[in-house]
Amino acid sequence: MKISLNLLPEQKKEIIQRKRLERFLLLQSFLFLSIVAFYLIVLGGVFFILHENRLFIEAAGEKATAEQSDLQELSRYESVFRDANALATAANRFQRSRSDWTGFLFRLDRLIPPHILLTSLSTKQYQVFLSGTADTRDDFLALETSLKVDACLSDFNVPVSNLFLEKNVEFQFDFTVKNTCLMGTGSV
Repeated sequence: MKISLNLLPEQKKEIIQRKRLERFLLLQSFLFLSIVAFYLIVLGGVFFILHENRLFIEAAGEKATAEQSDLQELSRYESVFRDANALATAANRFQRSRSDWTGFLFRLDRLIPPHILLTSLSTKQYQVFLSGTADTRDDFLALETSLKVDACLSDFNVPVSNLFLEKNVEFQFDFTVKNTCLMGTGSV
């Protein structure tokens, strides 16, 4: 058994109790302030993270808007190119389905020797009627040979009266152009 005697006067006892209470309150206030500081630091971190996330989301939204406008512009260009390609395809289809007399005229220009003057060229479907003047009979024969050698021309009708003159030979040809040579194949 232990007996404790308190021989201190009452005033000193109150001072000691007050100091103990003050120490306890100081400790409690320090503990409270440290908890408040900890929560403020945590809240500050959360606020910082939220602020950074908001900035990131705004930047991502602006980037998405810019990409969306780029995508809209790209889709507009694709639409324009698609329309242009469709138009070009339709034009090519039309050109392949029609007779290409321009290509035939280029071919004929290459086949005609230099001293030949054409005065008339007419067509009826795939039949061609050609007339003109040659400086000499040899020029006329060279024209006849070059026309008959061409694979796209057939069914020649050349009157014999073309061969009677030696100079200034007037001539007339009738021949047929194969339709495969005129169908826009581009083979001139």
